[in-house]
Amino acid sequence: MKFERIGGSDARLIRFAQMRDERGSFARVWCADTFRHEGIDFTPAQANTSSTLQRGSLRGMHYQRAPREDAKIVRCSLGRIHDVIVDLRETSPTRGRWFAQDLSDENGLGLYIPGGFAHGFQTLTDHVVVEYLMGESYVPELYDGFRHDDASIGIEWPLPVASMSDKDRAWPDLLPRLPWLGAAGAKS
Repeated sequence: MKFERIGGSDARLIRFAQMRDERGSFARVWCADTFRHEGIDFTPAQANTSSTLQRGSLRGMHYQRAPREDAKIVRCSLGRIHDVIVDLRETSPTRGRWFAQDLSDENGLGLYIPGGFAHGFQTLTDHVVVEYLMGESYVPELYDGFRHDDASIGIEWPLPVASMSDKDRAWPDLLPRLPWLGAAGAKS
């Protein structure tokens, strides 16, 4: 695994070393020693997977509030997604900024997303599977989100939204709830 900082934030792009042969491929997607060596304090508490059938579908923007912010490792094991994270941490030098990266089963990339970031993605192909290693267990009363098209954040999605859950469609804008974000919306 190789790690690259994303836009000066604590988030990391992970390049999984894939070994390929006539049968397919193999990659290590988690190693406590490797993460510790990179200075990343992350221990999986839960593993999740999502399956999305239609290109253009959107999931997000989600996060878990303090005191149980949910760091995660995200990778796309089938198909291709446009993955977006937003730094919501009050004291972070990249607060309010969003970062995007395409992840796919072919490019061998994943993301380490620190606690305090919101996360969402849009499918770029039909039949997508996304896998998550979560650093915190799901706590329903701390689970939160904001609109994917919140003008104060200004995320640029690559496709028109083809499908979205009613819950994701109903999220309120972010800025009134987190006024310290100030003039958010910068992309890195």
